[in-house]
Amino acid sequence: MRPNARTSVFVALALLFCLSTQPGCTKAPDDSPQSFTTTGDFSTPFQFQINNFVRRQNPAVYVSPLRPAGYRPKALFVPFRMVQQTAGALTVADQITRQFWQVWLSLNAFQTLQYEPEAGPYDPQRALYLARREGAELVIGGYINHFIDGASGGDSSVSLAVEIYDVKSGMLLWSLAQGGMMESRQVHDFYLFSIKERNPVDASGFIVRTLAWDMGHEILYWVDPGHKPQGASGGGSGIFSGKGF
Repeated sequence: MRPNARTSVFVALALLFCLSTQPGCTKAPDDSPQSFTTTGDFSTPFQFQINNFVRRQNPAVYVSPLRPAGYRPKALFVPFRMVQQTAGALTVADQITRQFWQVWLSLNAFQTLQYEPEAGPYDPQRALYLARREGAELVIGGYINHFIDGASGGDSSVSLAVEIYDVKSGMLLWSLAQGGMMESRQVHDFYLFSIKERNPVDASGFIVRTLAWDMGHEILYWVDPGHKPQGASGGGSGIFSGKGF
C-alpha cells in the first residue's frame, strides 16, 4: 500500500471512530438522528458528508429557585410571544412553541405538562389566570426574540427566553434565555479528505429543539437533583470543538 493511501485510510478510520463513538461528537442535543456518508478510494480524497450542528452557548439563567423542587409538578404551557416583526407571527410562534413543548414532554420533568394553544401570545398575568383555572402548579411561557429560517440552504438562527411562574404565589421561579444558529452548508478541505456539512430541511426547528433540550435539562435537574445537567458544553464552535457532528 502506498504511503499516501495508508495515511488516507488512517485518517478516515480516525474520523469514523470520532463520528461513531465520541459522546460529544455524534449525539444530537435533542436526540435527533445523525448520519454521515463517505465516498472516495485510495486514488482520490475521501469525502465525508455530515449533518450540520447548532452553534450555541449554555443557557443564561437569570432567575432560579434556591432549593430543588424534589418532585415533578403539574404545569401549563402557553404559546410563546413573537417579539420580532414577522409575517404570520401567531402561526410561527405556535409552531415553535409546540416543538419546544414536545421536547420538554420527552424529558419527563413534569407530572403533567398541558399545552394550551388558545391562550394566545404569552402574557404572564393572563397565563397565571388560566393556570389557576386549570389547577396547574406552574405556568410556562416565553418570548421568541429572534427568528430567521434559512431552511436547508441558508443561515438559520433562533433566540428564546423562557419564564416559569409559581401559580399559587405568582412568583417568577425561572427565567432562562438561549440562542443558537446553524450556518449555511460548508465544505472543509483537509487535503487527504474533505468534510461537507448538510443542513436538515427544517433547520430552524432543529435549533428550537436543541435549545429546548438544553434548557429542559436545567429544569429536569431542579425537579430531580440526581439528574446530571446535559446542556451545551460552551466554548468555541469549530468543527472539532465537541459541539459538532
